[in-house]
Amino acid sequence: MLRNSLCCAVLLFIAGHAAANSIRIFTLSADEWARPRAGAVIPQLAAVRSAVSYWGKAGDRAMIIRYPGEDTGELWAAELRDWLISLGVPSDYIVLQSGSQAADEIKLEVGNRDELEQ
Repeated sequence: MLRNSLCCAVLLFIAGHAAANSIRIFTLSADEWARPRAGAVIPQLAAVRSAVSYWGKAGDRAMIIRYPGEDTGELWAAELRDWLISLGVPSDYIVLQSGSQAADEIKLEVGNRDELEQ
């Protein structure tokens, strides 16, 4: 009996912990972004497609676009934000944040607003 109770408690803890972290990170490389961009191409980029799909699964999710800190990174992030808006993500759900570790990629972090703010 004690063993069954302990198993149930562990399973509940694991389930609660997994649900608590909703953040997913999708990486878009500079090589992928260098392709000619058009309305048919952007949704085919795996990181963009996956991020928009994951964002759409819950109403309280937002996106952080983490980009390299130089001017090129800022332009890249701003253009990506515009494309995400055209794909249906409202602008107030998207935050641009400089300081990405890698100069040749952008990270799309998607998760609950409260978790993203931590």
